[in-house]
Amino acid sequence: MPESDPSIEQLKERAWQEVAEINRALEEGRMNEDQWHAAMAALIKPAYLAAGNPYAQAGHGGDAATWEASRGFIAKALHRSGTFLDVGCASGILMESVQRWGAARGLAIEPYGLDIIPEFVALAQRRLPQWADRIHVGNIRTWQPPGDRFDYALIRPEYAPANRRPDLVRHILKQVLKPGGRLIVFVGTEEAEQRGVEASIAGEEIAVHGRVEIQHPRDSRVVRRLFWIDNL
Repeated sequence: MPESDPSIEQLKERAWQEVAEINRALEEGRMNEDQWHAAMAALIKPAYLAAGNPYAQAGHGGDAATWEASRGFIAKALHRSGTFLDVGCASGILMESVQRWGAARGLAIEPYGLDIIPEFVALAQRRLPQWADRIHVGNIRTWQPPGDRFDYALIRPEYAPANRRPDLVRHILKQVLKPGGRLIVFVGTEEAEQRGVEASIAGEEIAVHGRVEIQHPRDSRVVRRLFWIDNL
């Protein structure tokens, strides 16, 4: 397997400017929230679906080793056995990974998936037929689980515009997670001296209960970061 997928790397290089324009359109009223989600999905769908491996199909431009290096620290947020909802599951590779990472820590993690893009859900269901009935189409900003709520949910900050992130978190805590459940916010790469994503979410009503970060292997100015919010 190649170390990187050029289409994914090119997508990331191009996406910053396009995301900024989509956000401006929302703020200026030229686009409603449904259109915002559709525009964000349109940025990634062609490259993900054209990719040749499950890592690239989930937006990762590397291979199994770089996936582990950049995502494996999610395991540090796992503190008990339980159900785990991967929001924006794409190919489902994180669902597989988190079950394995949990097992390495002596935990039984049962993964579930949610994605706003139906083609991604179909892809994950084909790849993971044993979990096909656990993978759903929906927008996490309004979605409610058809059955029991979850012990864990993992989101990325880009699933809502910055000023809507607190509402997203409150919805997940109230409607998606069990009492005592844990919401993991996977920030990804962020400047070491700033906590912009956390600042856009946390406040008097939303407390952060834990953080993990690791050094980026190629740039000392940035770190890979996550934090979690417990549903107390």
